[in-house]
Amino acid sequence: MGVKLFLIRHGQTGGNVRGQYVGSLDIDMTEEGLLQAKAAKHYLSKVNFSNIYSSPLKRALNTAKIIAKGTGHEVRVMNDLRELDFGKWEGLRFDEINTMYKEDYQGWLEDPYNHPPTGGESFNDLIARADKEIKKIVDENPDGSSVAIVSHGGVILSLIVNWLGIPSGRWRSLIQRQAAINVIVLDNGFPYISSINYTGHLKPVYDDSEDKVIEIYSKIKHK
Repeated sequence: MGVKLFLIRHGQTGGNVRGQYVGSLDIDMTEEGLLQAKAAKHYLSKVNFSNIYSSPLKRALNTAKIIAKGTGHEVRVMNDLRELDFGKWEGLRFDEINTMYKEDYQGWLEDPYNHPPTGGESFNDLIARADKEIKKIVDENPDGSSVAIVSHGGVILSLIVNWLGIPSGRWRSLIQRQAAINVIVLDNGFPYISSINYTGHLKPVYDDSEDKVIEIYSKIKHK
């Protein structure tokens, strides 16, 4: 059966609201983000986790602590589950980056594997360290078990893109909303993916407000 991974993106941050790139910056969630984390906990309340893991960054760690509350589990921090380091782009908005570092930004949008953020980390580096942590997690949990892993949009997308063998030029085709839940079973290294970017636990009806990132990216590419 393998090990079932519940890959969970942290709840909303102020950087998400303002449209900023926040990778290595250690900011916490907004009040809305806390509510999203609690909704994720409720949705997963029937899952018997063998372990709960998290990135060390506050927005992920506090999401994980909410999910772990009442389960008897201590959150296990995995340093290499932290978000991509955006270098000089940290804290800047999409349009600001495209103005100040246009050539680097357009290269990154096209191929983040070979064009890292200015002074930052490439997707190749991100995948290497995140994949290493996932393998550790799988190795230390028994076959048939379920684990919760709270991390970041870039980390989760890089893992899914890698598992599915998606071409580098299509990495932005996958969306990862705040507090989204992804369900993957890794069986002898083979990924069975049953859910990507699930957010039905957050609102009773569909709301496309968070999909504004699609419009932003489509307008700014080659602008």
